[in-house]
Amino acid sequence: MAGKISRVGSSKPSTASRVAAAKAARAAAVEGVSGVQRTAPVDEVRQTDRPDSIAMKSLELDGAKAADLKVQVQANEQALNELQNVQSQAGEIAEKAAQATPEALNEAAGKVDELLEEGVTIANRKTEEGGFLFGGEQAKSEPFEAKKDADGKITEVNYRGTSEVGVEQLGSGFSVTPTIPGENTGATGAVGLVKDSRTGGDLFGNLISLRDNLLANEKEAIVERDIPALKKDAEHLIQHFGEVSATQMMLDTVKALAADIETTDGQPMSTVDKLGNIRYALHQALTDNRNFIQQDLLQPIE
Repeated sequence: MAGKISRVGSSKPSTASRVAAAKAARAAAVEGVSGVQRTAPVDEVRQTDRPDSIAMKSLELDGAKAADLKVQVQANEQALNELQNVQSQAGEIAEKAAQATPEALNEAAGKVDELLEEGVTIANRKTEEGGFLFGGEQAKSEPFEAKKDADGKITEVNYRGTSEVGVEQLGSGFSVTPTIPGENTGATGAVGLVKDSRTGGDLFGNLISLRDNLLANEKEAIVERDIPALKKDAEHLIQHFGEVSATQMMLDTVKALAADIETTDGQPMSTVDKLGNIRYALHQALTDNRNFIQQDLLQPIE
């Protein structure tokens, strides 16, 4: 994944390297499922995952639906890449502010204005069907409304969408939540695209604060308030990348399984052993990805 989230004062690996590692793990897991292979024998599967504990004797998976949903998830990932670039540039501006002249601060404020405009445009991106990617379940109009002053500068960005998103069923108990709400200020539900009360992310609010402090030559406020806030936005986006990776892995897995359900002679494969292989491979893939996300988020920001 292109780009890098600016991590002021951090020795952690770059976002790009961590997300790339997650993608590689996802691809390896899906390849293993497609070939009905695994790195551990059946007798190493936990009792709850053993073939004889699986009630269903065959799978009915919607591979075509998984393929369609992947288009949406890939669009989400592209938008996240672009928002990551916005955050990264803002972080670099904030880092340099302490040593900048008043003239340079004014120029930097203009650049942040441009980043803010770009960010709102990304967050209001449409789907191929004409709806909006990040408006939640009621995505019929632009979810983000930017209010401007007499000079045309954005002073506030309000979210008009919903925090509720639907779960898509893919058959035989497989499901995904491909939609990302623009914001979520509640205690439960999907993490919001640019703002969430649980992660502390608030990209647009933090860009506005940085811009205003640059214009006011408030270097201390930038160091004490804006830089830490932009770090939270970086971590917020990292969580999204992990969740998007997990969703894509699930969709790729369902596509691979759906294609693998039939043998070369067209007869459905419903053996318990086949189901055990599938269940184990998917369980391992999801576990590996969740561990990646949890380990990443548990690392402290220095």
